[in-house]
Amino acid sequence: MFNPVDDRYFISGSLDEKVRIWSIPKREIVDWVDLHEMITAACYSPDGQSAFIGSHKGNCHVYDTSDNMLCYKKQIDLQLKKKRSSQKKITGFQFIPGSSSKVIVTSADSRIRVVDGFELLHKFKGFQNTSSQISACSAANGRYIISASEDSRVYIWRYSDDSKPSRKKNIVPVTNTHENFRCERVTVAVAWPCAGARMTNRAISRKQDNLDCVAGNGHVLGSEPAKEDEIPAVQDQSNTLCNNGATWPEELMTKTKQSPKSNTTHSGDVDQAPSPPAWGLVIVTAGHDGQIRTYQNFGFPSITSI
Repeated sequence: MFNPVDDRYFISGSLDEKVRIWSIPKREIVDWVDLHEMITAACYSPDGQSAFIGSHKGNCHVYDTSDNMLCYKKQIDLQLKKKRSSQKKITGFQFIPGSSSKVIVTSADSRIRVVDGFELLHKFKGFQNTSSQISACSAANGRYIISASEDSRVYIWRYSDDSKPSRKKNIVPVTNTHENFRCERVTVAVAWPCAGARMTNRAISRKQDNLDCVAGNGHVLGSEPAKEDEIPAVQDQSNTLCNNGATWPEELMTKTKQSPKSNTTHSGDVDQAPSPPAWGLVIVTAGHDGQIRTYQNFGFPSITSI
């Protein structure tokens, strides 16, 4: 990973058990340390002053990286309970947007953890990650955790930034409630950085322009009016964001199918209009088949009986 404040340097971990900081201009290794365990994940903090290092044993080490030198600070207890080391492997780190201390840690025990500084705040479960290098991420607003899964699905959990360390030792809140949708052979799922109310407003505005053009001229150059039977149906055994590979709002919506709340979102000033935080959320995925897909949320989860 490149240093977020000085991209002349980057950090890497290796199966040879070493962490290295590299200088691109000098084409050399600036500093390195031997952890004596295989490195499976490495990440800079947003200010570039520290780094999180994860190993195949499930250990999470924090290093000071000021002046591009590695100085050991502390190890974080992630409360990994699996006995086999292969099920403890750390597979990814990502800092929550807007925070310099809260980081998302993904591991091969099919758990996602949120750490604040050196304290474990929260756990999320429901997805599958036992033999892959899956790394969870956060939506741009920091209110959702998103992850690919080995069962060919993408999972989304609601996250509250108000989470605080439990007063009871070794007691950490766990969230299992989630939404998911099918995405064949997915290995990576990330949130589109600028998705949200502004993007939704622009998309629906373009859609309305197209409808006006159809009404005035009978057709739109290079396109056809959307048909109701082309709207992707939500079909899933659990709560679902989207169940189709369609990418942009023009492919998903018609004037008659828009939710009433969606209409009110775009009737006035976007910054002041009420809007669910996941409305317009775009998720980009990639998988073993080499295809990149985008999914956008323009509806509410289906309700299924248990």
